[in-house]
Amino acid sequence: MGPARYHPVLLALVAFFLSQASSAQTSYYSNIFSHTKDSLLVELNKHLLPDTARANALVRVLDCATFLSEKKQVLPYWQEAIQLGRMLHYKNAEAACLGWMGSYYKSGQQADSALVYLDSAIQVAGNADERWLRLVRGFAHFQKGMIYENQENFYKAQTHYFESLRNYDSIDLVKQKMISLRIASVYERLHNEDKALEYYEKTLQLFDAVNDSTTATEADGIYTYIANVYFNRNDLAKASLYLNKLKSAMPDTTETMVTSGYYRLAGNIALKEKKADSAIFLLRQALQYSNYTRQMHIDEIANISADVARLYLEKKDLNEAKIYAEQALVAARESGHKETLANALIVIGKYYSKAGDFSAAYRSLDQATQLNDSVLLETNIKQANSLAALYENDKKEKAIAKLEIDQRTQAASVKQKKLLITIFIIIILALLIISSILYLNFNNQHKIKQQKIAELEKEKQLMGVEAMLKGQEEERSRLARDLHDGLGGMLSGIKISFSNMKDNLAMDAASTMAFEKSLNQLDNTIAELRKVAHNLMPEALVKFGLKSAITDFCESMQLSCNTSIICEQFGVERALGNIADVNVYRIVQELVNNAVVHGKAKQVLVQLTKTDSKVLITVEDDGRGFAPVAQKESSGIGLSNIRSRINYFNGSIDIDSTPTEGTIVNIELAA
Repeated sequence: MGPARYHPVLLALVAFFLSQASSAQTSYYSNIFSHTKDSLLVELNKHLLPDTARANALVRVLDCATFLSEKKQVLPYWQEAIQLGRMLHYKNAEAACLGWMGSYYKSGQQADSALVYLDSAIQVAGNADERWLRLVRGFAHFQKGMIYENQENFYKAQTHYFESLRNYDSIDLVKQKMISLRIASVYERLHNEDKALEYYEKTLQLFDAVNDSTTATEADGIYTYIANVYFNRNDLAKASLYLNKLKSAMPDTTETMVTSGYYRLAGNIALKEKKADSAIFLLRQALQYSNYTRQMHIDEIANISADVARLYLEKKDLNEAKIYAEQALVAARESGHKETLANALIVIGKYYSKAGDFSAAYRSLDQATQLNDSVLLETNIKQANSLAALYENDKKEKAIAKLEIDQRTQAASVKQKKLLITIFIIIILALLIISSILYLNFNNQHKIKQQKIAELEKEKQLMGVEAMLKGQEEERSRLARDLHDGLGGMLSGIKISFSNMKDNLAMDAASTMAFEKSLNQLDNTIAELRKVAHNLMPEALVKFGLKSAITDFCESMQLSCNTSIICEQFGVERALGNIADVNVYRIVQELVNNAVVHGKAKQVLVQLTKTDSKVLITVEDDGRGFAPVAQKESSGIGLSNIRSRINYFNGSIDIDSTPTEGTIVNIELAA
């Protein structure tokens, strides 16, 4: 007979129903939901302002939905609730909404999405000891525990159940009894029956502590679980003792799951006590109540039908045996579980054997042996041999012996092959690991070499750029000195000579005017020469530093053109060094000249900002601008020089320009 263990889905569903009102009727819960939702929506309409009161009201609307179909109805309220919680930085609402969405995806069998939202809820709730946030954490951990339990990751499920129990401690006894029930169930599935009994008893104590109207009905289900543990231990006396605690309440036509479980376990106890008629009656009762929720009990229906069929076979009532054996097979196929199907095939095989159809019996048993695991195969191999011998009537003795030898030989061969395959896989994995390590090591060495080469090349390029920039500045400085001291001095001497000649010459009015005009042109030439010399190597940069040099440059540019130039300098006042000062000055000089000469700007804004580790340059104008494509295709010397100077300082440049709308250049230098 199959063991009286409850299917995981059944346990999860029972635990869920225990957390609600004590009715299993869907319409009952639907009516409660509709009434509750309507009253909560009325309350929501009283809070129209986007504040915490409305956020709490929205969360209450979400919490009224239990089933997936109900959650879909209130889903539109979730978006407003989460946005309001985040806008107000209201952790209570935000965490509750994230936990609710995790529960929504869990109900829809989308475990990965559910876990993402549940983890987010736990993170937002943090370690705060506030009651609301503790409840959110407890709920999220409980939902994660149910997901992992459904995935048969029992140890991870227990971790989250215990964490949930810790958060609910002393603030919600109802939730504590639900969690204790799940912990007990997982311990039972892990075959730790002592721990399972400990937490089943703790659940009963919590039911007594809550002391509400549902306690008696909920306790009935727990008595069944405890009785099942003792039945699996073959302690029929204690199993019967706990079943008798709910005997007076049976049958309960509303709690069909508890009723079905009671009758099945009572029937299995009667089976072990060799009370066939009582067992048949009780198991048929179990079938009747299991069929009310067939989809949830399909495995139980198949196994109970198989047990009833066996009992009728023992009573040699082949007609009834056939009915229940076929019911078991239909339910087992509907279930899709191999162990359940193998059990049903064994029973139908026994029926065919008793009916004299040994060919059909052999086929059924052969299918069962292919479906069953090694334990079930060893248990039923003799039955398969016996039926095969009946089918091969005149070769019975030899067929049985040969089949046994073949089974042992095949088992030994399979074991040897598995061992060889395991060794082979281990060797391959070891080789793959070693190869991977060698490859990664070689790849890392190669990358290090490539990186060093790249660094050397970059250093070489920077040295070249530095030499070029230094050479340019030295040449500019030399030219500036030659122009200022040499050519400038000569022109000044010529001007003095002409001025002296003017005093000693007798000229008419026209000659005097022409002579004065020539002297003015000479003055303009000297001024222009000084301007060129100043641009080549500004005196202010050498004597007073970058800040004064840029300010002086902007003021001189403004005097020599019709453009308004605004110069602003911010940040830390720190020395950059000669090379950096010169390069920053040249960049500003080139950008302002471009704005004035090429952009025809009426107004230019120059901003220089120094931080502890960077220099930021912004030049913005209202000139003609240009298309981005033209900027990319441009190969002008000025822009090229600017990029070279920026690259030298590991900097970056961003140019934003639109035709007729001006240009903004942002530069960042690591200087």
